[in-house]
Amino acid sequence: MSRLTADERRRANELRRLGARMRAPRVVTIEHLEPREVGWGRGARVTTLVTVALGGALALLHLAQTLSLYGPGSLLDWLLPRL
Repeated sequence: MSRLTADERRRANELRRLGARMRAPRVVTIEHLEPREVGWGRGARVTTLVTVALGGALALLHLAQTLSLYGPGSLLDWLLPRL
């Protein structure tokens, strides 16, 4: 059984209904999004490019080191269970 009185239940229901009406919609349509005036600056683009290039070079160095230590079999042993 509810421990609320009839008056308290009525007020709680009214607040619940008002809250449902006052709640903002959770969906944002594309028409409401404002266009961006400023894109990425040149420095940010260059930094991103250098970071990606450096990461790729480090991955290739790691692959070369692994292949030189353990041979191509180790790469196949790692790759085959993942296919």
